Amino acid sequence: MSELETGPGAELPVPLPDLPVVEEMQLGIVTRFADVKLQKAQGKPAVYCSVLMPKEILLAMDVATVYSDMLGAYASIMGMSEKYCQAAEEAGLSRDVCAVHRCTVGVANAAQRDDFFEMAFAVPDLVIGSNYPCMSESKSFLQVVDRYKTPYYFLDAPINQWGQDVPQHVIDYYVLQLQGMIDFLVAHGHTFDLDRLKEEVAFTKRLNTLLQEVDLYKRAVPTPLRAYDNVIATTAPIALSKEARTLAIFERYRDELKARVARGFGVVPEEKLRLMWVGMPPLCDFKLLNYPEAHGAVVAKSMLEFLTGFTLDPALMDPDKPLESIARAQLVSPANPLYKSVIDYLVNATRDYRIDGVISVVKRSCGFLPGMQRLTKEAILEATGVPSLVFDMDGVDVREYDPAATKANLDAFIETLLARKKRGA
Repeated sequence: MSELETGPGAELPVPLPDLPVVEEMQLGIVTRFADVKLQKAQGKPAVYCSVLMPKEILLAMDVATVYSDMLGAYASIMGMSEKYCQAAEEAGLSRDVCAVHRCTVGVANAAQRDDFFEMAFAVPDLVIGSNYPCMSESKSFLQVVDRYKTPYYFLDAPINQWGQDVPQHVIDYYVLQLQGMIDFLVAHGHTFDLDRLKEEVAFTKRLNTLLQEVDLYKRAVPTPLRAYDNVIATTAPIALSKEARTLAIFERYRDELKARVARGFGVVPEEKLRLMWVGMPPLCDFKLLNYPEAHGAVVAKSMLEFLTGFTLDPALMDPDKPLESIARAQLVSPANPLYKSVIDYLVNATRDYRIDGVISVVKRSCGFLPGMQRLTKEAILEATGVPSLVFDMDGVDVREYDPAATKANLDAFIETLLARKKRGA
């Protein structure tokens, strides 16, 4: 775990994983950062893009990928958000721009980086931008294009106005966008093999099926999985290196959870409340995710999970139609606006996970989430009777994070829920 230390003998800015397989995942995610520079040294063009870009295409083409928003997230996790946000602001980004993207741009543009980011960041040869899933994503990549004068491709993802039944002409349009991304990569030195892409889509289908099993065990009462472990395991499918991203590691994840459920293990001695976290997780204070455990409460569910794309029905993935499958899966994901798909997902999760209360945090610099949180609160209350706490918390830019106020909000909400449960409400 030394890669995550902030100095000799320093306390980790995050909790240690509780499940052995999740600790392996965390190490695998960190190791993937270093892989990009190794690939670049071998002559492969480094591509800078969002972690939400279609992973099947990138893996099939063996792309050395600098995941932009992962850099920004880790800058906050490692206690460096102030430094890198300020660097981005000095380069011209407003403080009103998403803090994750300010951290990302700060890391990418910095003349001198901390040791971890010197290891993790490779100067890009190509850039792929997108409007998926938000406006900040559609603009921040241009800062890197300007800094390094790289060729770039913009992947235009239509917003989902239709729910699960996206019209064929919209799917066809996005397939053309994906094909354009492939053509761009081929034009700049990468190789495309349709059979390899079919293999990656087939892998995603198998992995989605496996993670549906995992989800059933995660719903168990008492919850067998700590909130921090859940975040790492949720990120692993999109952030592990190709070598580490195997079915075997996720089968072990399933089996470790299954064993815990079988023996009635819970992450707190007496589970009194089950909570769901809506909004950006507290990257600059990751230990906060486990904070409710002091009250006998657990964060059993997080909306972060749908961003990985692994909440989707495996039936969406057809290896014989790889680009159409990728297009359809991305477009119907709750990560793709409009709000109805997100709200439906969270209402269903409230029921499935037997949630007692929803923690809904508003990040001021986010242009996507705050607008739907009041609607989500009302929908969950109407459909399930479960109350929500909505409060401001920028868990990325440490300059705007107030730990005392945040914990006070959580304490008061949990105490209210406990009193409500005691009354039998």
